[in-house]
Order: sequence, then structure tokens, then C-alpha cells
Amino acid sequence: MPLNTSTSAQQLRPLSLTGPEREPVQFTVNLVGAPTEVEQLVQQIKTVAEQFLYHWKSFPIALPQPLSAASLALSGFGHNGSSTVGGSRKMRPINLRDLFIAPPFDELDAVASDVTGEPRRLTNTQLKTLRENGEFDVPSLHFSGQVHKWRLSQLLQKGTLRAHDSFLSDLALAARFLVVTARSRIFSHFFSVFYAARALLIGLIKLLNMIVGVPALLAHNLDYKIKEERCRFLIAELVCRPEFEDCLDGLCSYVRKILRRATMEKFDFNSCDITQPIPYLFLTPKGQEIDLRLFCRDIMRKALPILLCILERETRGWFLHFRERLIAELRAKKLTDKEIEEEVNEAVMKEYLQRVYSSILSNAKLLELGVGIPELLVQQAQSVVIMYKAVEKVQRDIKRSREDHQKCLANDHSVLSRVAPWLRSKLRHAEEHKLKKSAWSAHEEALKMCTKHNLLQTAYFLSRDLAFMKEREPVLLKELKNAKAPTRSFQWACRIWSPKSWIIRRNFQGQSDIIPTVISQQATSIVTPRSDPSQPVFLVEKEIIRTTSTRWPFWRLLNLMQRTWCWTWNMMFLLGILVPWCSPLSLRALFCVKPFMPDLELSQVNGTLFPRKTSITQTMGSRLIELWRHISKSRTRFETEPDTGFIGKGLTRNLNRIWNYFIKGFLGTIVILFAFPLLCLATSFLSILLALTAPLWIPVFTIFLHLYMILIYDIDSPNNNRNRYCILLEALIWNILSQGCLQPIAAVLVAIIVCPLASGVILVVGVARYALRLLWDSLTFHLFIKKCGRVPASDSIAVRRIAGPGLALDYYFMIRPEQALAAFEAKMELDELQAYQHAMERIILQPQKDFSQFVEACFGPFSAQLAKMGPYLSLDREAQDLMTTLHEKLEKRRRELQTSLTTQVKTRIKLNTKELKIAIQLAAHILEKYYPSHIIARLSISEEEFWDNKGLAVNDWPGLAGLIYTEIFSLDFLTPLTENDTHFKLEPHPSLDLTRYSEMVQNATDVIGSKGLDLLGNVYAPRGNVQVHLPFLEVTAFNPRSRITLTFRKPEKRDMSVGLTTPRVRAHRAAQQSKLPDTQHWRPWKKKTDEKSVTEKLLIPLPVPHPVHIAINIYNRDAEHPIPLDSELVWEILKSIEDCQNGEIMAMSSVTRYRSAVMESSNDSLASSSSLGSTRESGSATGGSGTGVDNGTETLPCVNREVCTQVKVAEEHSPNSGFHWTLSNWGAAQTTRRRTNSNVRVDLASPEDISLDTDSSRAVFNPYGTTV
Repeated sequence: MPLNTSTSAQQLRPLSLTGPEREPVQFTVNLVGAPTEVEQLVQQIKTVAEQFLYHWKSFPIALPQPLSAASLALSGFGHNGSSTVGGSRKMRPINLRDLFIAPPFDELDAVASDVTGEPRRLTNTQLKTLRENGEFDVPSLHFSGQVHKWRLSQLLQKGTLRAHDSFLSDLALAARFLVVTARSRIFSHFFSVFYAARALLIGLIKLLNMIVGVPALLAHNLDYKIKEERCRFLIAELVCRPEFEDCLDGLCSYVRKILRRATMEKFDFNSCDITQPIPYLFLTPKGQEIDLRLFCRDIMRKALPILLCILERETRGWFLHFRERLIAELRAKKLTDKEIEEEVNEAVMKEYLQRVYSSILSNAKLLELGVGIPELLVQQAQSVVIMYKAVEKVQRDIKRSREDHQKCLANDHSVLSRVAPWLRSKLRHAEEHKLKKSAWSAHEEALKMCTKHNLLQTAYFLSRDLAFMKEREPVLLKELKNAKAPTRSFQWACRIWSPKSWIIRRNFQGQSDIIPTVISQQATSIVTPRSDPSQPVFLVEKEIIRTTSTRWPFWRLLNLMQRTWCWTWNMMFLLGILVPWCSPLSLRALFCVKPFMPDLELSQVNGTLFPRKTSITQTMGSRLIELWRHISKSRTRFETEPDTGFIGKGLTRNLNRIWNYFIKGFLGTIVILFAFPLLCLATSFLSILLALTAPLWIPVFTIFLHLYMILIYDIDSPNNNRNRYCILLEALIWNILSQGCLQPIAAVLVAIIVCPLASGVILVVGVARYALRLLWDSLTFHLFIKKCGRVPASDSIAVRRIAGPGLALDYYFMIRPEQALAAFEAKMELDELQAYQHAMERIILQPQKDFSQFVEACFGPFSAQLAKMGPYLSLDREAQDLMTTLHEKLEKRRRELQTSLTTQVKTRIKLNTKELKIAIQLAAHILEKYYPSHIIARLSISEEEFWDNKGLAVNDWPGLAGLIYTEIFSLDFLTPLTENDTHFKLEPHPSLDLTRYSEMVQNATDVIGSKGLDLLGNVYAPRGNVQVHLPFLEVTAFNPRSRITLTFRKPEKRDMSVGLTTPRVRAHRAAQQSKLPDTQHWRPWKKKTDEKSVTEKLLIPLPVPHPVHIAINIYNRDAEHPIPLDSELVWEILKSIEDCQNGEIMAMSSVTRYRSAVMESSNDSLASSSSLGSTRESGSATGGSGTGVDNGTETLPCVNREVCTQVKVAEEHSPNSGFHWTLSNWGAAQTTRRRTNSNVRVDLASPEDISLDTDSSRAVFNPYGTTV
């Protein structure tokens, strides 16, 4: 039957008593000495202002009446359609704190006694369970189907089954010493005979390595080389389409040109304006077309915001109904929870993907990016999903085989299966065997599904990848492992004695040539290398460098010989050439007259060597000449200066002569003539003697250095991570003596004596304990428990209650629909009070708003501002008083509408299926009559915006009812109780009158009709252990470059925390991140196992190189001078081409031209192409609001929306712009009767009007209704 209109509800429940009454604002103007024109102007302004501006003379604050006090007529709930609920009955107010009364769980005294008051004896069934488990159950009196579980102390009874379980644990511990510990002392990686032999071998190798040197080799960048070859193998057969050959040749010519330029000058690759198109279409040998346009950054940059909007939009409106229908259908087929969970998750994801794919194919903006772009995006996403499904299927098979093997081990080895290390070892070996057998299963499964779904491009790359992993990778891995490089290289520089033998190289435009060595006496002005690429650069080599490495045996002896040879020749050069002939104390400085320049420098003009001016060295003759020249200058300066000192020159002249001629001249000459020659001769002859004897003492020094490296610190250590201090002691004491000699003896003793002895002791003790336990249990049971045992009423030292009503946490509280409806009406009153508060606050502040707008409109052009004084200050105070009164009344009503439920109790409240659907349907009917006129009408937003903020369809009253119920109780409230759930009744207080709600529930069948309870609104099916995940798809699934970006030996680390993602995707990523421990415990006895997974073989998405790399590879097949892709410079150039937007756009234009398609080439930014957050566009274009980027700020779609007052910030007006007149109710202000009374009359409403502010504590429920 139809419901009454909202007009009747408004008549039954008036919103207020009388409206607020206005009174003009009175202004007092006192102008003293002002001109007449000014006084007239001010009086006119005062008159106009008093017509416009007002304050509230009386403002009645009448809160909305409570629902319990009003008769809310719901037509159709009576049998004949004429009766109304509570139409004539005067309802007493409901105290919501008495609505839910927790049941008493203290019934132990009643359970422990019989009808006569005597203690209750244990029954035969209880005695039997007590004998077996040491526990017994007592049925509950107040809670049907519940039992109190009691456990006896082990001093009285443990039970045969528990005693047998303890006996098996003792046997497992005894077996562990033999099967695990003793065996590990022979073959383990820690403290074993095997480890001792290995340590002994390591110690001997260390001794040999310290003396002569053992080869140390390592295969560098093995994983990177494998990945690089894998990428090249994927595209090894591709050829360029004939119409794109010119584009390919132009691209390769451009790369060669940039490479040639880079060898001659330094410049930034990214700063170049790249206009060279890139071919994106290729062919396989069988003629299959490979379209790689999704690698274009410009296309993906424009497509990602659109895809993000589609992914978010397609999660709405279908998930709950679809999930609940599937769960109900599968439960009807009697499937297990695990099977239901797998099937529902798979069906939900399939439905979500179908919706996403359909939206992508029909999206107009994606079609504008190019012909076939939506199909490519769908195929890319399908490929990623299929590969993930293949990996998950293989992982499920491995997990299932592991579980089956564990069950077989538990059945076949009841004792050994309790030994955790033995069980882990067996499972690990079985899993490794399974992984080895199913290494290519993921590839094969993905290839089969791609072929089935007609994804030919992905199938081609998968077949190529599978062929590489099966055939090419093992051979390549073997070759690369053999191609090892030494861990360390040593360079020995030996000085070239004669400058004529120095090697001079001329570098120009990437070429290096050796030119003849020419020594010239004429200096040039340029000696530093020039940065001009048109000028050559000259370099001089004054040393001959020899290299040794750890590749060959006896490399330490080679280092010793090279060190001795180089140090001997360099020391002979230093002591035999430099010191006696080129130093300031050399023979040349003694016998030559003029200063000399022993060092030479290289000219950057012609590459000749000439004397370096900075190396000028003074001789004995030049020092004497310089000394007496200095004395002459000093005397001349003294005589030429004016006599202005404290003491005249007549007295100081003699002192100056003594200082210059005697101290400086005589003594300095004596030192130069006698001391300097002796010092030169001694230094020169001593250095020559040391140089001649260098072949004798340098080898002794290097041998001592070699011994120092053996005994104290190893300078030539081949591995930087290895210990360098006291290697000899480490090898002899730790490796050979301790680990190699003492460890095997101790390990054999432990394996042969200690472990069997400990195992025997544990076995004897276990058997004795088991026998004594059975004997003791039998005695206590037959002599004491069987005769004297009774049901206890409290815990004691002998018995303890371990389960029962009030103890377990897996229980729920069951309420009646009447209680749910009463709480629902209270929540509606809270919502109405919240809307009423927003509306009244706007009305209270309206006079101030009009006042400020009037001042701004009239006096803003004169740079006048509003001052908070005078009449405006009075308005502000009146508004504050009204606000305080309003908030006090609202707070009082909200306190009365609060229930006594805690958060823990709310999460456990539920209804059964029938009562829950009735409660939702009745709540929907109440909402349909109540909400539009009492709440939505008070909001400052439209009805469509209200439903959109709730995430529901328009007029989805059952969905809104379910959403409000989740805010009142919890999300689990919408999951009905099942027969297997443990529940207790949460009854109302007996004095509470719920007759009106009872009549509504009784008459609900007439309103529902003959369709039954299956169409009664949205509820969750009882899920049990079924966990259905929300469908989601990362936007990176559409990007073929989302996982791997190959660079030259520097793989980029992908940051998962940035980018265009939805809140759900970010939450999923956060949940999937593994939490690593902060500190790694040092446990060397634990063997480190490498976690192997199927995902190591199948990379998602496949590492297909960028079309730029594909083009270069195609070019290099037949080119006489191929472009070196192993060069880091080439990788930098190719990366700059990939990242250049201009090149991408030109490439797309070229592609579409050859495909005879029309595409708009646009340079729109991300903000302009995805401005979806500011305005709601049509469903055909974007399908709703999504993600927008404004001013560089990412705007993500909001799923947790609440009704709030909109705050609009007006844009700043230019100085010459006019003011928009926005004063409200101008006509009413002109006709308002002036009143002289300045008192404010406040009409207080009933004290029952109160609301609970739930904005700060509301339970946000995202997955309900049509918002997921």
C-alpha cells in the first residue's frame, strides 16, 4: 500500500513554533563641525542602512520533537490499511539507557545444584569425558545450547588421551636427539664432522694463499647479464614493417649523430629537442603484427587518469548484491567454506574485470588517443591478470602438495612428525622437488590461457620467454659462470728515467695517437687541457704500468716480484737521479753557476716538452749573487729613506752596516762557501750509495712487508669483506686447530655418546611418567572422583572453568527488531539535530553576513573595512548568545539519546536473517517518510548530492537504512546469526514500552507483500570462514613498463608509494608489505634457506624492451658498424629519446599516418586531460567524477564522504571590477515594520530535544550499499 506523503509528517511534527522576528539596526550618528553636504550624506546612508540591516529581535529555538512524542503514521502497517501505529496511544518517553540490558552470566550456583538444592553429582557421560580428557561439560540453564567446561588439576586427573599425547611428545624428544641432533653432528653445516673437514680445508687454503696466493675469481653482474640477454631474446626475431624502415633508419642515424657528438663535447641529452619519430609497429617472422604503442609515455600519461577513474567507478553498485547471491547459491550446493571462498573471489574478480574492460572499450577519451588504443589497454590488462592467475594456480598446487605431504608424514610417522626440524627438512626437500618439476608450469599455463583468449601478442612473447628459460638460459648461465673476473687487480708503476722516452698521446675527436717526444727550450702559454672540442688534448705518460691480479695461482709471489722490481727501479731513480742531480742539494746545484729547471711540462699547443718554470732550482753561485744583491738593496733602501726615526742615522748607520755586511754578508757567504758544498756532497754521495745498493736492501724490505701481511695485516687481501688482521693465527688456531681438529672429536663424542645417552634417559623417564600417570589417574578416578565428584560452583585449586557463557570471546548478543527500531529512531533524531544545527547556525549568522556585505559593497571602493565595534559588535554578541543557547539545548538532547552500549558490545549485536530483513525494511519505510522533509530539507546541498555523498543511488532507502544500522552498531550487524553461532539475548528493561515497535513488526508481513523475505533489502549472507576480498586492479596493470626499466648496470628501484593510485590500492599495498624484524638474531646453527618462488621465472609484465632498443637491435643485425648497446653512453642517449615527449608525439603522428587513421595530437597536460574532480562529466565520456590534477596537486576519488556544510571561498576581485549585490531578502527588509524594542526574546523549546553528535565517532562503512 502506498505510504503517506511527507506533508502529513510535517503536519504531525512541526519543525518550529514561530519564525524568528527581525528588527532594524539602529545607528547613532554624531557629527560635530561637518559640512552640510556630509551631514546629509551620512543621514541618507543611515536611512538606507536601517532599511537593509537588521538583528534578531526574537529568535525562538524550538528543537524538533522526538519521534516517541509524535505519532508517526505509517500507512499500510495495519491489517485493513486504516489503523495507524500509535495514533491514539500516548507513548511514554523511552530511556535509551534501558534499551539494552546485558544478561547475567553468573549461574554457576544454580547449575551446581539440583531441584532439591543438593549438590549435583557427575553423570556417567561426564565421568567418561573426565576419564579421557580430564575435563567435563555442564549444560547451561539460562543459555540454551551452551555448556560450562571444567578442567581438573593434573594432581587429580589428566586424562588418558592427554597423557598419551604427552607420551608421544616425550618419544619425539627422545627421537630428536638421535634423528636430528646426532645426525647433524656428522653432516650439519654447524658443529659437525663435515663442517670440520671443510674448516680444515679452508685453513690450509688460507695458509697457502698467504704465502703464494690462491686464485680468487668472481662472476660479476650475473643476474643483470641474464636479464639483458633475456630482453634481447624476446625481440630477436622482430622486424620492422616496410613502411617504417625510413623511420628506423632515421632513428639510428640520429643516435649515431648524437653518439659522435657526445664523444667530442659534453652536453645534456635531455636538453636536446628530439623530433625523430619512433617506430612502434613490428612484425614476427610469421607475419604477426606487434603493436607496442603503449610504450609511448605521452599516451600513458593521458590514459592513466582516465583508467584510474574507470577502475574506481566500476567497483560501485554491484559488489554486495553479487557477492551475497553467489554465497547463497553455493551454500545451497553444500560446498565447503574454502570452496565457496575460492569460487566467489574468482567470480567477483571476473565480473569486475568484465565491467572495467567494457568501460575502457566504450570510453570516448581513450578512443581519441588513437585507433586501437582501448583494445591494447584491455589486452595488456588481460595479459597481466592471466599471468598472475597462472602464478597463483601453480602456487596453490605447490601449497596443496605441501599440505598433503605433511598429512602423509603425520599419518605415517606419528612420533617423528612431532619433531619440527625433521618435519621442516622433509617438507623443504619435497617442495624443492615440486618446484623443480613445475619450474615452467606458470609459463605454460599463462601461454595456454593467452592462446585461449586470443592474446596473440602476449602469447608470442611468452613463447619466446619460455624458449629462452628452457634452452638458452642454462647454456648462457654456464658460460657466464665460467667467464669469471678476478676479485682484485694490482697496478705497479715503474718510472721512465729519460724524458726522451716519455710517451705523449694526442687525443682528438675520440681518437688517441702516440706522437714523437720532442724537448724544446721555448715555453708556450697553454699547458692545461682545453675544453674546446675543436682543439686536441695532449697527455704525457711518465710511468710504465704493469698489472697483476688474483686470477692466476702464485699471485702473491708475482706481487712480491713486481713490488720488488718497481720499488727498486723507482728508488734507484729517486736516489740516483733526482736527489744527486735535480734536487736543491744536488751536485748540479753545487757546480753550476746559473739556476736550472730539472722538471719538464707538456705544451697543449704542439705537444712538446719544455722546462717547467715552477721547478727552478738555485745553485751555489746564484745563491751568492742573490745574497749580495739583497745586501746592496737593503743598504740603498736605508740610505735613501729620510732621517725621521727616534734615533738618527748617524748612530744607526754603523749598526746597519754591521748587520748587512757582517751578519748577512760575511757569515752567509761562509755558510754558502763551506757548509753548503759539504751538505751537497754528503747528500749526493749518500743517495748514490743507497741507489747502488738498492737491489740489495729493497728485496729485504719487501720480504719483511710480505711477512708483515702474513702476521699482522693483509694489505693485498683479495676480498674486502674478509678479515685482514692476524690471518696466520686465524688459520692455525681457529680454522685448523679449533675447527679442524677439536671440532670433529667433540662432534663425534656428542653423536656417539651424549645423544644416545640423553635419548635413552628421556625415553626411560617418558615411559615411567606415562605408566605412573595412568596408574595415578586410575587410582584417583576410582577411589575419589567417581565416588565424591560433583559439579563445582566456583574455581578452586582442584578444578577450573575454562569455557562457558561469559568466558569465550566468540559469542554474539541477539536483540529484538523492536530494540533495533528504537535505536534507529534515536539515530534519526541525531541526524535531524545535526541538520537542524547547521540550518540554525546559518540563520543566526545571517545578519552579520548581510552587514559585512553591505559595508563591502558601499564602502569597499573607498578602501574602507569593517571594524568590529559599535552595532556590528552588538550583532556579534547576540549571535554568540544565541549560539551558546542552541548548543546547550542540543547537547542536552544528545545526551538523552545516548545508549549505554560500549564498543565491544556493539560489535557483537546481531539479528537472525528474518528479523534483520524486517528491521531493514521497516527502517527503509520510516526513512522514506521522515528523511526528505526533516533532514534532507534542512541541508545546504541538493538531494542528489546527499545520495552521492552517501555513496548510494537516489532513493535507495534500504541501503541508507543498512548504512545507518552500521553506524549505530557495527558492520557485522548486517551479517545475520546462524544456527552455529554462540549467542545470548540482550533484553530491554521490563518497564520499557516498545508496543509501537512490536505492532510495526507484527504487521510487517502486510507491507512486504507476497514476495517473501528474499527481497527485503540488503543484508550479508552468513559468511562463516568465507573471506571475500574487494575487487581491485592496479592502474599499473595497463602499463607494460610498470615493472622493469632497464638501465646500464643501475636498475631503478620502483617506488610503490607514489603515482596515480586509488585509496583501496594503497591500502592493499600496505597490507601486502612484509614486516621485517628490526634486528636479525645471530643464530649460526640455523641453516639459511633461500626462498624460491615461481615468480622468479615469470616476470609480470614481461621485460619487453622499449621500441627504441628494438629498432637499434634490428639495425645492428645487418649493419657493418653496429651501434654499441653495451656502452653506457648509448644507454643514456636511448633513455633520453624514451623520455622525450616531442619524440613520442612525432612518433605517434607517424604511426597513425601510415595506419590511415585520424588522431588528434594534443599537448594537454595531465591536469587538463584528467580534470575530473572539479566537475561531474557525463557517463559516456568518463562515467563520473574521478581523479583530477589541479595546479600540480593530485586529487583522488573520495569514498568516505559525509554530509558537511560547504564553504566557498570567493575569488579575489580586481580593483576595477564591480561588487555583486548579494544581500538576502531585500524586499522583505523594505517592508519590515520598525521596532524600537532592543531586547532579544529567546523562546526555549522542550527539554527533551537533544542529539548525539556522531560526526566525530561515527563508524565509516565503506563496503555497504553501492560504494565499495
